[in-house]
Amino acid sequence: MSDQVKISSIDALEAFRADLIQYIAKARVALEDMEGDVRRTQTWLDTDRVQHWGGQLKQWTKKLHQAEQELYSANLTNPQASNAFQKMNVLKARRKLEEAEAKMLVLKKWRQTFENRSTPLLRQLDPMFHLVGQILPQGVYSLGESIKALQDYAEKNTPKQAATPAPTETGGQP
Repeated sequence: MSDQVKISSIDALEAFRADLIQYIAKARVALEDMEGDVRRTQTWLDTDRVQHWGGQLKQWTKKLHQAEQELYSANLTNPQASNAFQKMNVLKARRKLEEAEAKMLVLKKWRQTFENRSTPLLRQLDPMFHLVGQILPQGVYSLGESIKALQDYAEKNTPKQAATPAPTETGGQP
């Protein structure tokens, strides 16, 4: 067996190491973006939509009570009148309240469904986070150390050029 190793592609290892560093950065950003999107959606469902439809429920409950009160007052004032305007306001408020209640039920269902579906999927990302955050950076470090060792080995075992004396000028004498 030969005692020497032919080292010809340290540059390829350095290029691979640089590409691996870029991959780690891009993969980390992609994983964090995915997790962030899920968290933002969960927060949107849990806070923004709950507040919106909760507010709608309160608003239309208040308007329904107000419309019913106006209809009651109109019936007391003039029992023979049709009071169509007040009845229409009661129906509109009741319809809007029912819509808000239905939206709250749908929202409750979606919050639970989203939680049940997203949590296991996020857990499946944990090994990728570990790979990108721990394993691959260790690989980058190991590649760097290997490259240094190979460069040192190559420099140590490079044949040294024999020192040839430079011609001296002696004032034109042969």
